[in-house]
Amino acid sequence: MREMIFWGATGQAKVLRECMKNSGLKLVALFDNNDILSSPFSDVPLYFGNEGFENWLSKRKTIAPVGFLVAIGGDKGEDRIELQKYLESRGLLALIAKHPTAFIADNTKIGPGSQILANSSVCVNNIIGRGCIINTGVILDHECYVDDGVHICPGAHLAGCVTIGRYSTIGMGGIILPRIKLGERVVIGAGTVVLEDVPSDTILVGNPARVLKKRNEANEQIQVRK
Repeated sequence: MREMIFWGATGQAKVLRECMKNSGLKLVALFDNNDILSSPFSDVPLYFGNEGFENWLSKRKTIAPVGFLVAIGGDKGEDRIELQKYLESRGLLALIAKHPTAFIADNTKIGPGSQILANSSVCVNNIIGRGCIINTGVILDHECYVDDGVHICPGAHLAGCVTIGRYSTIGMGGIILPRIKLGERVVIGAGTVVLEDVPSDTILVGNPARVLKKRNEANEQIQVRK
């Protein structure tokens, strides 16, 4: 494998290209669903949506495998995982991005499609799922479990034995104390300090953390807790 693509053509693509510059892989194409974008790289073409991808794939002249990363940040974990499944179904291989300045313990397990970015520390016996982003300057202490599609934003700190449910987002500078468990689709606001377990579909802010909103899956509305 000598080539790779990114799905996503904004800031995360720029971050990932720098992260992968020593990988030996050539970035040959970008894809995005937003057809008003232009490529951030003068040497890499941008195609739009599934149709653009399928056309690109059909015109390839080599059967050599192509690697990919989903370059979508924010709280779009479910989108990252769905795109990853789609690209894998079309024969592409999900890469793991590891910035050369990141510390990653030898016994940490990292799932396909995950991204460990600059100056982050991922310590012993951590397990990171598929399609996760461990962003700039993040600290994961020992024995944390990070499920699929999680984004831990720049400067966040997880103490030992923390569990993060799939598709959750930990905001910039967030702090999770030891042995805390977060459910699925949890959002922790920037600078929030979490002192106790958090149920799924909850948005927390503040120091100490308080519930700002609950996601109501039944009617797809967000209700504010008084």
